[in-house]
Order: sequence, then C-alpha cells, then structure tokens
Amino acid sequence: MAEVRLKNISKSFAPNNVVVNELNLHVADKEFVVLVGPSGCGKSTTLRMIAGLEDISSGQLYIDGKLVNDLPPKDRDIAMVFQNYALYPHMTVFENMAFGLKLKKVDKKVIKEVVTQAAEAVDMLEFLDRKPKALSGGQRQRVALGRAIVRNPKVFLFDEPLSNLDAKLRVQMRIEIARLQTRLGTTTIYVTHDQVEAMTMADRIAVLKDGILQQYDTPLNTYNHPKNQFVAGFIGSPSMNFMEVIKDESNSVTDPSGLFKFKHSDLQLPIPQGQKVILGIRPEDLYLEQKSIASVKIAVRVVAVEPMGNESFLHLQIGPHLLTARIKPDIPIAKDNMIDLYMPIHKIHWFEYGSGSSINTSN
Repeated sequence: MAEVRLKNISKSFAPNNVVVNELNLHVADKEFVVLVGPSGCGKSTTLRMIAGLEDISSGQLYIDGKLVNDLPPKDRDIAMVFQNYALYPHMTVFENMAFGLKLKKVDKKVIKEVVTQAAEAVDMLEFLDRKPKALSGGQRQRVALGRAIVRNPKVFLFDEPLSNLDAKLRVQMRIEIARLQTRLGTTTIYVTHDQVEAMTMADRIAVLKDGILQQYDTPLNTYNHPKNQFVAGFIGSPSMNFMEVIKDESNSVTDPSGLFKFKHSDLQLPIPQGQKVILGIRPEDLYLEQKSIASVKIAVRVVAVEPMGNESFLHLQIGPHLLTARIKPDIPIAKDNMIDLYMPIHKIHWFEYGSGSSINTSN
C-alpha cells in the first residue's frame, strides 16, 4: 500500500484556462479519500493526473514516496475504475478480469487462483463465463472492481463509478466498495459529484470549486464546521438555508426587512456595525417548537410540502428569503399555512458577505 501526496499541483489547458490550481493533498496509507464538487471543478482532471493520463502543468506528485510526474501510467502501480466500466465486450468476465495479468505473463495457474478470489470478493464467481452484454449495470461494475482487485495495486482510483446506476443500486454498490476497501486496506481516491456518496464512504473529503481546494476534512467536520459558504451549501441534502442579515447600530443582528432580530446578549458577532453578513441554518435545525432558550422565532409562509415517507420537507418563505425545513411526516401542515419556526442560535452558521468565509462567533 502507499500514501499519495500532491504538492502545488496545477493543470492548465491554456494560459487562461486553469483547471486545477495549486492543489495540495496528502492521502495517507490505506485511507479512503473522496474528491467532490460540481461539474467542472477539476476533480476528474486531478484523478487523471494521479493516474498519469493527464500531464501535470506544475507541482509534484508522489506515490509511496516516489516522484511520479514523468512516470507512465503502467509503472505507477495504480488501478482505475471508470464510469463506463471499460470492459472488453468480446471477452468473458474471467478474461476481462485476467487481462492485465496475462499482459504481465503471469502463470496461468496463478491467474486462475487470483481471478477466482477476486470474483468471489465481488460476488461474481458464478458469472465468470458470461460476456458483459449478458450482465446488468451493477454486475458490470463488479467486474470492473474485480479487474482492479486482481492487480493488487498500491492505489485504487475511482472516477464516478456509480453514476450510471439507478438509485437503489448506487446505495448497494457504495456499501460494497467501502466494505472491499476496508477489507483490502488499499489507499483509495474516489471522484464523485454526489455529496451523499462522499459523506457515507470517505475517511476524508476534499471539496473542490473552480480547481481550488475549499476544504479537506472528515465528513462530519466538513458538515458541522464548513470553512465557507460554498462548502456549507454543497455538503448536505437538502442544502443549508442562507439569508442576508445586517449588524445594526444597536449592535444587534437584524434582517434588512425587519422580520427578525438577534439581541446583543444572545450573540457576539465579530463584524463592524452596518456590515452585511450571511446567516446559514440547516433544514434539520429549523424547529416547530422552541428547543433552546437562546433561539430566534420567525414567522414563515408554507410554499409547498414535500412528503418523503419517513420525513417531510417544508418549503417556506419569509420576506425575500426561501427556506427549507425538515420535519416529521405526521405533522399536519398544509400549503399557504403561516407557521412559527425557531432557530437555535448555537446551530446558526455565519459567513462573510462577499467572500463567503466562515466567521467564528462566541455564543
């Protein structure tokens, strides 16, 4: 196994087209790291640079302590699983999984033993004689996993491997991938745009935007302590609610429309008077009853109710702001109802207006 280090890695396709900008990452040995972000943020390009499929414009890439910038992909001891499976249609499952070993002229007896073990690990033992066209999407992805496992690489690379699968199968496969990675102990770097995959699978998450690393942390720290407004809005489903507020002359924090107000005794917000700030609150932290002494009551209109079975999402309006609240499914609330909600102050996140950087507060 091996650690992976990216030191000031950049990728430019043209002078004014910087796709990855001064990226620094340390992926520890046996760690499962997920690169997540919206389309075009540079996550797949980063993965392809690690694999050797894209040249590095500047910076240094180390795998197992060795500088590999100029090393061809076949010599980096990595195995990559792609979104489209990349299976040979004319080969059987066994032949697809054994292909890399045959190129290395591994003994046939060893190949059979290794492929059988890998097929058993991905629950494809009974399908070894079938060709890809006779398999479901999930089974094809298992074959791609098995092919990576037989390589016994230092590093696994996954490029959005579940995006072609239906929702139920995605849940099943992400559990299987996480289980396999834990069992094999192989250093893994996984790319996805799905923050649920990132939260449920990763030891650490690297959140990217416009080629720049926004935060690199554990899933829970990323969720509970986002470093900026982008991370706060990207991680979490439904996403965090945001409202523009202002610190007025009485040293209180108020909505510009006068809909609610934080007293100075409730919160110390380290910004100058008259300055705007962004208030963030997650849907699960908007309550229908007061759960905390230090909380703010707001009156909202219900725009829509979205039943999800085990919970409901309320889509709400307060002045110019649209909010989402997560509530129990059996609470009788209908569209156009006026209701009161409570925001516990210790659950509120604060961000600088403009830059979006997180603001430290003392409650």
